[in-house]
Amino acid sequence: MNDVHPAAAHAGWATPVMDPLSRAAAFAALRPALDALIHEAGADSRLSLEACRVLRAVARTRPEHTLALAELAARASTAKGQVPVALSELNAHGYLAQLAHIAPHLSAALPSHIPVTRAAAPTVEPAGADTA
Repeated sequence: MNDVHPAAAHAGWATPVMDPLSRAAAFAALRPALDALIHEAGADSRLSLEACRVLRAVARTRPEHTLALAELAARASTAKGQVPVALSELNAHGYLAQLAHIAPHLSAALPSHIPVTRAAAPTVEPAGADTA
């Protein structure tokens, strides 16, 4: 037995923030918006099939899944080397920004080497501005 590091000294660190039922309910509440995003991407002719499959895999992530590159590739039925390409494609067309708006926890869990471009804030002209 190690007196410096007792066995249960850090047991609280592994405790999840939310209990499993609360996490499942939170994921279920996001399902309609995520399904709409999947449908929108499926109808977008600019996206490759791999990008659509990767987005579907990310959006249908369950509480017990991770978004590690290998697992994401397996769940998307896409080669592991194609997942970063597909994520970059989704980012270029604004789908990762939409995902970040709907489910920030999912976009934050994406592989770290894929930068997510946040949606730019719309610019609004002052009401008294001359438009002519």
